[in-house]
Amino acid sequence: MRGHGFTLIELLVTLAVLAIVLSLAVPSFNDLIDRGRLTSAADTLYADLQFGRSEAIRNNQNVTVSFQSGSAWCYGLVRGSSACDCSVTNSAAANYCALKRVSASDFSKVSIPDAASITFAASQTGFDPVRGVATSAGAVTLQSTQGKEARVSLALLGRVSLCSPAGSGFTSAYPSC
Repeated sequence: MRGHGFTLIELLVTLAVLAIVLSLAVPSFNDLIDRGRLTSAADTLYADLQFGRSEAIRNNQNVTVSFQSGSAWCYGLVRGSSACDCSVTNSAAANYCALKRVSASDFSKVSIPDAASITFAASQTGFDPVRGVATSAGAVTLQSTQGKEARVSLALLGRVSLCSPAGSGFTSAYPSC
């Protein structure tokens, strides 16, 4: 009478097939995770710019958005026409971004790599409370560790849009710029 179960050969063949399938699937999952991180950061910036516009209109007060690039990138929103410093974490400081503050630590492996990635004059923009128009047009380009890019643009009329720069290898989530 033969026992029930697997032989050592059957188990080894199954493990070998599983290893081959996993070795093919892992790079796809890494790419998926990378795209997800970039999409999350771009969608958050998109929503925060729309939030800034609505806050300006709702409170009948200018809202200023300040950006900083580099390894410790950040952006912040504050009521008023004066820029805030998004690198300041002390809420009691005069230049603290009181409405909202987002930093590189909120989105690991996503960056605003250099000053050229921010096309707003003086790395800031804002919204007029009467019409909700932007004080300056421009864009911020976010980049993943795998080199994929997403651009969040703001037009003078206050319209926020998302796109993927040509050649960045990230066209599935957003239209091409």
